[in-house]
Amino acid sequence: MLHIGLLIPLDNPDIDRETGFARSAGSIPIAVDDIRRDHFLDDYNFTFHVMHDECDEAKAAGYAVELITEKKVHAILGPTCSAAAISAGLVASFYNVPIIFWGMVTASVLSEKERFPTASNVVTDSLELAKAFAEVMKAYKWDRFAFIYMISSRGKCKFLRDDLNTVLDHVENSDLTNTYSKRLDNSSGSYVRQVLDAARDKARIFAVCFDVDDDRRNFFLEVNAMKMDSVDFVYIMLDTRAYGFGQRVLKVEAMDKTSVQGVAPFWIDQSDKPDGKDQDALKAARRALSLDFDPTTTAGDVAGFQLRLVKKIEGWPFYYKLPENQNMTASVYARYLYDAMYLYAVELNRTLAKDTNLIRNGSAIAKNYADFPGASGEVMFNSRGLRDPLIILKALNDSDYPVKYASVRYNKNMNATFYPDYSDDRSTIWKTRGGYRPLAVPVCGFDGTRCPVDPMKSPLVIAGIIAGILLFIFAVLSVIYVIWAKKKEEERLNELWKIPYRELQKHEPKKTGSQSSRSLQSGVLSISTKLTIETQSESEYFALYYHDREPVVAAKHHVRIALSRNEHREMRKLRALDHSNVNKFLGFSVDAPIYMSIWKYCSRGSLQDIFQRESITMDSFFMYSLMRDILHGLSYIHKSFLEYHGNLTSDTCLVDDRWQVKISDYGLHRVRMAERLPAKKLLWTAPELLRDDTIPGTKAGDVYSFAIICSEIMSRKPAYDLDTRAESDEEIIYLVKRGGSLLCRPTITNIMDFNPAFIHLIRDCWSESIKERPAVDQIIKLMKSIVPGSNVNLMDHVFRMLESYADSLEQEVEVRTKELESEKKKSDLLLYRMMPKQIAEKLKMGASVEPESFESVTVFFSDVVSFTTLASRCTPLQVVDLLNRLYTTFDQIIDEHDVYKVETIGDGYLCVSGLPHRNGDRHIKEIADMSLGFITSLRTFRIPHIPSETVQIRVGVHTGSVVAGVVGLTMPRYCLFGDTVNTASRMESNSKPNQIHLSAEANRAIQRFPEYSTESRGDVIIKGKGVMETFWLTGKTGAAPLRPALVTD
Repeated sequence: MLHIGLLIPLDNPDIDRETGFARSAGSIPIAVDDIRRDHFLDDYNFTFHVMHDECDEAKAAGYAVELITEKKVHAILGPTCSAAAISAGLVASFYNVPIIFWGMVTASVLSEKERFPTASNVVTDSLELAKAFAEVMKAYKWDRFAFIYMISSRGKCKFLRDDLNTVLDHVENSDLTNTYSKRLDNSSGSYVRQVLDAARDKARIFAVCFDVDDDRRNFFLEVNAMKMDSVDFVYIMLDTRAYGFGQRVLKVEAMDKTSVQGVAPFWIDQSDKPDGKDQDALKAARRALSLDFDPTTTAGDVAGFQLRLVKKIEGWPFYYKLPENQNMTASVYARYLYDAMYLYAVELNRTLAKDTNLIRNGSAIAKNYADFPGASGEVMFNSRGLRDPLIILKALNDSDYPVKYASVRYNKNMNATFYPDYSDDRSTIWKTRGGYRPLAVPVCGFDGTRCPVDPMKSPLVIAGIIAGILLFIFAVLSVIYVIWAKKKEEERLNELWKIPYRELQKHEPKKTGSQSSRSLQSGVLSISTKLTIETQSESEYFALYYHDREPVVAAKHHVRIALSRNEHREMRKLRALDHSNVNKFLGFSVDAPIYMSIWKYCSRGSLQDIFQRESITMDSFFMYSLMRDILHGLSYIHKSFLEYHGNLTSDTCLVDDRWQVKISDYGLHRVRMAERLPAKKLLWTAPELLRDDTIPGTKAGDVYSFAIICSEIMSRKPAYDLDTRAESDEEIIYLVKRGGSLLCRPTITNIMDFNPAFIHLIRDCWSESIKERPAVDQIIKLMKSIVPGSNVNLMDHVFRMLESYADSLEQEVEVRTKELESEKKKSDLLLYRMMPKQIAEKLKMGASVEPESFESVTVFFSDVVSFTTLASRCTPLQVVDLLNRLYTTFDQIIDEHDVYKVETIGDGYLCVSGLPHRNGDRHIKEIADMSLGFITSLRTFRIPHIPSETVQIRVGVHTGSVVAGVVGLTMPRYCLFGDTVNTASRMESNSKPNQIHLSAEANRAIQRFPEYSTESRGDVIIKGKGVMETFWLTGKTGAAPLRPALVTD
């Protein structure tokens, strides 16, 4: 049985029509029928306990306590007013009992789940309505409004006022201003007119809120009377009842005639004596917008539902007798009571499915909400458990019928967004106003005195003429300014390429021996292939500087001519050239002692520098890549404004740190033409240019120079290799210039590494006939066909070479590593034989081995009986062989026990158990077993060269404390110190052949192991110790007897 408490008003006339018991409680049996239909809580019956709180806060709190403590209710439905709901909700939260609100409960504070964890609400709070209002204002670009409201005992408008202020305080709504706010004490005509008269001086957009429909109708009647129903005014009615432009029907007869979905238009007077002013109220209502919840419902006919619920109260579970002849209608919020009851069934059903013990756990039940089709519309909840509002904006159409024109929806963060249902507002929502959208501030202001002046009557025409004249003057001045600005811009751009000599900082060259003076960047090389600026010195044609902390190369021009505007323009264009195979021109130093063009520094020098380095290995692909880079740089220059290089040599082909060739020393043709170059620098010049020195250069001449450079790259020797030729450079120039059938050209060597077609291509490039020389782009295409894969990056090729070398090096390292590991294992094995493994590991890691004290260990001493006599019968080699065979036998036995062999001195043998690895009390057992093993092994041990002789040993054992540590650096030893060692030695020296002599301490230690047998030897005088009682170890259970008879002293 489920006991349900119901807090609902009965005798409060102010709210009887909204949530009165007689007009609302009939929803309960309808909801229960639907709950049974949908098979919720099939195993439970319902008992209802009704308390009439009359929307009083004190009564609501007291009745809530009574329902929970005395009636033991499982849930409470109500109260129906916000103030009462807050007090009852706090009580329910204290007792952790579920409480479901309905009716006029719109206070946003009830949405705080931290304060009201057991509460659910089927009514959306007024905070969301306030957010929707702000979105409507922003959608229609209204930035100010007046708020007029009237508060009754229902309290709806009071909480809406608070929530509206909260929304206005948000940053995103900072542009919205409430210019006038007034609470109406009553709806009498004179009073309302006084308020409206004050409001229209401050606003044209009004937000209005009324708890009572009659008050709303009276307000609009006064709007009409004040002539404030023109197209300039907008009245936004804020409500949460989903009635919009409607009002609750007071009589059943009125419902059939005027109602739409169970409501009647609010401008209709439903009193017994109508005032006849319905049309006046309607006229004002046409200037209104309704912002309310969506009344759409899947519960069927609302009017029929309301008629049924009124009659249902007379049956189960209330059996309430309705007054006769009163034609009572359902309350405004009766549908929400249905939703509250149905929601409780949904939440409880979902909760019990998880845990039946949570039947009265309010906080757990409140979390199990779910969407369902309710009597008030689709009941949907957001992630916070609050009813998801769908707020709609309505206006009256031409037929005075309310039409939905927009909606306000909310995302998961409860941020509101305005969604219009129209594309043209002039023909829809503002159609009844002639397509005019009202303004928040009238054009002429609120008092009508700020209307704009007629343009024809203003001095604008005169101002326009003056403006035209000024515009003409401005245009002339603008042209002058543009010319001046262009000149200034040219001067500014000229400043970019002009590099003051004072900004060039000399470097201090290192003393590196003789220097090459024929390259931009030649110098003595280090082991690496990069050239640093510090390793090079100044030459006749080039100097090295720092500019802006970056190394640069200055090409010297031994001529001084006046630079014209054409040279200035050329300098600006040269700075703009940018290509991966063209060296960057940085500027020109005009004020230097001699003209200098400044270029970017390339760290690997020129191609001539590279040819001089015997340490660099260049395969055919490497050479192809250098040639390809030169071609790409030439192609870019030929397509630029320069059209040709004119000074292409292996000196002007520089190589950067990525092995990329960059062509330098291009342009500046007028300056270069004024210079006189030595014959050595003309070896790359085409014959036709040698014959006519007035031509600075041609594209065909660059192709000829490229062929000469290719011969250098292939042979890795300077052009024409003058060191091996009989002709001088002047004679070479003469022969090239002369031409003839026998042309003077460089000798191409190392041709075996190259495709023969490529050799023919080079010879075509240095052909005497200009027409036979191919163009640069044609050479690039031919090289791609001759050299497959020539597009591969040179750095990738170099990296592959390095990877190949790295692979072979890795294999070599792997072999060496294996050998090293093998030797390491041998050295480790030797070290482990010298001292305990734990100590050896510490020494290997470089850690110091501190001396360590051991409280209880057993020390073993033994020596060979009559070893001196036995040794006298053997040669030294035989003695060594004897001891080796004997100790090898002993070592094999030691390996079977937890015993550490400390050392052997001659025929003496020292062992210990219990260090460095502590083994508890087992050290005496390990020594005993080892001792027995030693003596047993001697029964079968024979001396090869004296077969008749046997070997006997004396054994001494003592248990006590010792200190152990590593001693020495050259031959470190792990040594034992302490009286225990001396005592064990005395036990051995006082022992008998093939006997195991125990001290009293060793005997006590072995007594813990009953499998060993000992016998007392009696008191014995021990040197340095005095009289001691000692013992013989006679055997071990299950082992062979140590001796046939006891030994007596």
